[in-house]
Amino acid sequence: MPAGTTRAVVWDLDGTLIDSLPDLHQVLTRLLAEQGHPAVDQNRVRNMIGDGAARFIERGFAAVGQRLDPQRVAELMPRFLEIYAAMPTDESHLYPGARDTLEQLHGSGIRQAVCTNKPKPVTDQVLAELGLDGIFGSVVGGGSTASRKPDSAPLRLALAELGVAAADAVMIGDSEVDLETARAAGLTAGLVTFGYARRPVGELDADFLVERLGDVPGLLETFIPAGQTNPD
Repeated sequence: MPAGTTRAVVWDLDGTLIDSLPDLHQVLTRLLAEQGHPAVDQNRVRNMIGDGAARFIERGFAAVGQRLDPQRVAELMPRFLEIYAAMPTDESHLYPGARDTLEQLHGSGIRQAVCTNKPKPVTDQVLAELGLDGIFGSVVGGGSTASRKPDSAPLRLALAELGVAAADAVMIGDSEVDLETARAAGLTAGLVTFGYARRPVGELDADFLVERLGDVPGLLETFIPAGQTNPD
């Protein structure tokens, strides 16, 4: 690739490339029901996504008046993952333009990774079931590092596995967590406008906004990472 171009894109997953809300809602509904609790409205579940499975479980039970300590969350985690693994893409789907954009970037030589707080085994399963497992040079999920986003460790691992410096890469996500992660690792940061952010993304200090995933290749030509290293 010529100097002055983006060499890698690191993507968030839920709320950025895929709409996983319907399946996550159903998983939480089943887990709550098994513990004798009512379902939570799907619109409330939307705001629980993005900080990993443990926080998702904690928030789900808090919504029905049950405050769980970390030990109880850990006890429920295996069952949560078991339910999720049985239905990770029953209703989840790629956002419009996602597949074409990923394939276009892949074909142009731009390296791509997924960096998500979703547990790594389920992340791998989702990508495989959606036919995306051959696109990414790195897939970093919950459990891949000792910390999760917004700590920079997961993103730094993704970059290391891609063999790309932070100065040559862009991260695209949907929330404050992704923006904080990108900033902590020194990446240019873009946010989609249609994800699960708890605040309007226009109020956040992203370097660029993505209204349609099909716009990403063109945006990458405009928002070029600063201080790039020479490509291989």
